[in-house]
Amino acid sequence: MILPTWFSVAAFQVAAIAAGMACILFARRQASTSHRSLAALLGATAVANLVNGIGLLDESHALVWRATAVVAELIQPAALLYVGLAFLNPAEKGKDPSALWRARVIGVIGVLLAGFAGAGRIFLWTVLEDGQAAIALASWGRVLYIYIVIGMALGLAQLEVVLRASREPVRHKLKFVVIGLGGLAGHQIYQASQMLLFPVWQAQHVLVSSVVTAMALGLIAYGLGRSRLREVFVNTYVSQQALFGSVTFIVIGVYLLAVGVVGEWLRRTNQPLGVGLSVVVVFGALVGLAIAAFSKTVRAEIRRFLTRNFYRSKYDYRAQWLQVTEAFQQAAGKEAIMDRLLDLLIKTFATTTLSIWSFREADRRFYQVRSMTMEKELPPMELSHPVIVQLVKRDEPVFINDDFGGGDVHESRSRASLLATSDAALCFPIRAQGRLAAFVALGRQLHGEPYGTDDCDLLRGIAHHVGALLSHAALAEERQASAELEALHRFSVFCLHDLKNLAARLSLVAQNAESHGKDPAFQESAMRTVTDTARKMMALMSKLSLTSFKPALAGTPEPVEMSALIEDIVGPIRGDGLVQVRVTGGPVPAVMAVKDQIHQVLLNVLLNAKQAVGQTGEITIAIESSESSVVVTVHDTGNGIPSDMLESLFRPSQSSRPGGLGVGLYQCKQIVEAHRGTIQIRSELGKGTQVRIELPVGHSAESGENRFMGRSIVPS
Repeated sequence: MILPTWFSVAAFQVAAIAAGMACILFARRQASTSHRSLAALLGATAVANLVNGIGLLDESHALVWRATAVVAELIQPAALLYVGLAFLNPAEKGKDPSALWRARVIGVIGVLLAGFAGAGRIFLWTVLEDGQAAIALASWGRVLYIYIVIGMALGLAQLEVVLRASREPVRHKLKFVVIGLGGLAGHQIYQASQMLLFPVWQAQHVLVSSVVTAMALGLIAYGLGRSRLREVFVNTYVSQQALFGSVTFIVIGVYLLAVGVVGEWLRRTNQPLGVGLSVVVVFGALVGLAIAAFSKTVRAEIRRFLTRNFYRSKYDYRAQWLQVTEAFQQAAGKEAIMDRLLDLLIKTFATTTLSIWSFREADRRFYQVRSMTMEKELPPMELSHPVIVQLVKRDEPVFINDDFGGGDVHESRSRASLLATSDAALCFPIRAQGRLAAFVALGRQLHGEPYGTDDCDLLRGIAHHVGALLSHAALAEERQASAELEALHRFSVFCLHDLKNLAARLSLVAQNAESHGKDPAFQESAMRTVTDTARKMMALMSKLSLTSFKPALAGTPEPVEMSALIEDIVGPIRGDGLVQVRVTGGPVPAVMAVKDQIHQVLLNVLLNAKQAVGQTGEITIAIESSESSVVVTVHDTGNGIPSDMLESLFRPSQSSRPGGLGVGLYQCKQIVEAHRGTIQIRSELGKGTQVRIELPVGHSAESGENRFMGRSIVPS
């Protein structure tokens, strides 16, 4: 049998590439389950190609090397199933335990068959009609290839489930890895089917397998590079969707017909590698078709063609609205709403970048909470940013290329900064309860066209729907908080009753002490009673996770000198000599406020700062005045507050320190907003916390009813 050396060289090169990728995945310090499973599959692929190449060079032991390659191929189905399982979220694995057992059964069968393949004679020498020698498959060896076909088919089905269930931007990172793995599995199924139909192994099979494997490994390597080796876990009317599907079906059919004609022509030629070359061409064409099917650019160009030639409007609004309502089903919380919004926008708009920005009430800035790429975290945007100012003023899209405020230099630089950092071309506001709660930033469209009226109309409908959902979610949170406070209020009645009984016991001890105070027996009994009562009182108070609170907004406003009020509060804190407190700032106008309530707010903030800095820190209090308000800023040098905790810091039952009841900041916010003021908190781990309280000059506190009727997070 003539065995070309360059066939072996190709197999060795592919084996080296697969082995190198497997070693890189195994060598990572934080190798995940998916990476380890993928490394095992690549390792088996490397072994199969290596021994196939050696078998071509070592003709005397060719049967042994071919049997060894089959052993490696028998490991691949189970490894592929475990790779597909590793991509699934752990919660999804728990919902389908049969998938794990299926992988285990396939693995056990594969190990048993590998043992038989290594110990028995599954290949024989044979002579073909043209006089060339080849390796023939023994009769019972067909069982091995039947197992490979079934196992690889199950692996392909598992990968299809993973890719279909994934959402952007996870699918963006995952699709090339899945397509590459699908290519490996598809070639193994084709090769095993060929061995079942024509049970003869020839030298050209090594070359074909090497080329196909190299193409699949290239896709896998590219996909892993896009994910940066990170862990990835994973709907009678002729609408645009129906037309899109029909045109796509016709195009794919013509494409596959052309590929089949080319493949058949290669088979009918008298070239030595005609059959093998046709397999390579068909495989490459199918891989290219899979890539095009998952390409946003291709889908966008097809939809653009249909819009220009079949529809007067760019969008089928009936189908789009059905898609919107379906997308937000069972999205009750804010996080779920943002997830569904990102997925919907990615499917709807063919854009280079896409991000969602949400307002954080704690520090009164907008943060990027969702992004299509998730590759960079952009800095937060202040309320004074020109884009935010325009979004606050009007319920219209803001085009980044437009001039803001008549071409002011500072605004132009800010606009250019936003364009450079987020690649945004269009920003659209999302309002909830009459305030700017979030906005969407869309990048330039893939085909270079500017956003038109159809795009803005569709965005407006989506934004209004999302705004209503966010309003409902906020009202649900408020109702839940009110229900918790009301339940606690009812519970506190029983606790007060128990405390009253315990206080009565102490009162009896005090009364009897006047008559029997010198009696040693009475003293011993009294101490036991006091100790037991104190223990019960502490246990009773520990049951209270929240203090019954109703914001006392009623009171008589009066002129309040903030400097004098702060000095009265700071005096006792300075008296312990442990914490250094500095007060800066000149005279400021008096504020019309309920003095006791403002005293309560400042005392709560300073006590929090004192606890944060411990015994070695420093607290700085700055008093300033602006055009129509007084600003008090309290900065401490403590450890700071985690970013995720800032999201819910002003909610009841949320506290930033161990043992806190979570009422103080919630109460402070209620009082400050009742005085038409604002409170914001900015904190960074390791750098301390800053609390900024701004109260208007010349305004008194509102009643509770008026405050709740017209509050707004955006300052006037």
